[in-house]
Amino acid sequence: MDSRRAFLKKIIMLSGMFIFRSEVNAKTPGNKITKDASSSLYRAVNGTPLENITKVIDLIGGIEKIVGVADVVVIKPNVQWWNQGTPNLLAVKTFVELIMERRGGFKGEVVIAENCHRGKNPWDLMNTGWARQFKWNSDVQGINNFNELVDFLKRKYDSRFSVVYWLDIDEGGRRIFSPQDGNGYIYCDGTGGIPLIKCDNEASGEDLRETIMTYPIFTTDRGTVVDFKNGIWENGQYTHQPLRFINFPALNHHSQYGGATSAVKNYMGVTDLSGGTDPHNGGLLSENYYNFHSFPFNKWSPGPVPGMLGKSIGTFMNTIRKADLNITTAEFIGLSSRTDPPLAHTRAVIACTDAVALDYHSAKYILYPNSMIDLHDPDNNNSPLNHYLMKCSDISGDIFNEEKVKVISYDFKKGSFQGSDELVVNGKKKWGNSLKAIGKYLVFRYLS
Repeated sequence: MDSRRAFLKKIIMLSGMFIFRSEVNAKTPGNKITKDASSSLYRAVNGTPLENITKVIDLIGGIEKIVGVADVVVIKPNVQWWNQGTPNLLAVKTFVELIMERRGGFKGEVVIAENCHRGKNPWDLMNTGWARQFKWNSDVQGINNFNELVDFLKRKYDSRFSVVYWLDIDEGGRRIFSPQDGNGYIYCDGTGGIPLIKCDNEASGEDLRETIMTYPIFTTDRGTVVDFKNGIWENGQYTHQPLRFINFPALNHHSQYGGATSAVKNYMGVTDLSGGTDPHNGGLLSENYYNFHSFPFNKWSPGPVPGMLGKSIGTFMNTIRKADLNITTAEFIGLSSRTDPPLAHTRAVIACTDAVALDYHSAKYILYPNSMIDLHDPDNNNSPLNHYLMKCSDISGDIFNEEKVKVISYDFKKGSFQGSDELVVNGKKKWGNSLKAIGKYLVFRYLS
């Protein structure tokens, strides 16, 4: 880890490139006030990933309160990246083991499923968290990427565990119209007997865009056919076997047009992003409808109307499926990157049934206090994070107002629960040796 002196030298080397803004603009969150809470958020800090995830599930009431004996449980991590860009591997492993070894037994299935939008064979690609070797954020001996983790879980649990790679249609996936067609993506465009489920970006003229909901149908290693929207399909009909969806993201800086990324944005890895990211060069799922990336953005910059990512994902929550639980692992958080330093070792796990409430809290009390980048402040009216969380809240009914969210937080360092004035997490920083990465951080902090 870099010494403070080495880091200061790097700042001096770069100082001529930047005009520094006054520190007075960087706010520190104050005491949290809760009034008439309608949702609860659970977190554990300063333990190991195993301790933190286990404690959070215990605070919720135990894994038995979340998962039933015969449930099919779909866990959706974000595996597009590696290192801090994915949920901590030990936390994911522990969560799967808690399900499999729950009191009362477990006769269902656990599926880790993801569309990382990286081509036809994402499990083989070194630009994904499947195959890339982690330098940190594994914490499991002998396991250094998601391929190794799922291989371990498969050996341990056999047909009760599956890994599923959802593929965009333009990368080898198939468009289908019902579970009888096999595995693939449903497009809710009003054709082939599928209802039209769309939303627009509230613009007009050439800036008007519309997107449709898309969702996968897939088969587990046990042969169970899972329709992500409608449930388990068997013998030509849907059964009553429960389907649980666990949204399992990390927490990081995303971009100038996205701000921060965690639970809400992780829904993009359920949908089909065929057509690419650029609405001015493709970006279309079909003749009239954009995908979930080209709909709100102009490739790598903001789109015509702020917050539209939140509108599309909020619509997905309401019409397709909403996570039964969102779990953010913030063992490490990226201050300007999802894979490289600068980063902070924040040692936290946070869970909530409400994705907006979770992202608001994680950004305000974990990411922003460590980065001090205004883009990460969910209360900053000029931040894209603020825009898309508020819009998602408006559409989905998730909670943006933290006064409506009760926080139960356990601190392993103290050995006790935390008060409302102790919620800010300050992690030990790792600055790395890349002047490019540090320069990027400085630009976002002082010039954005």
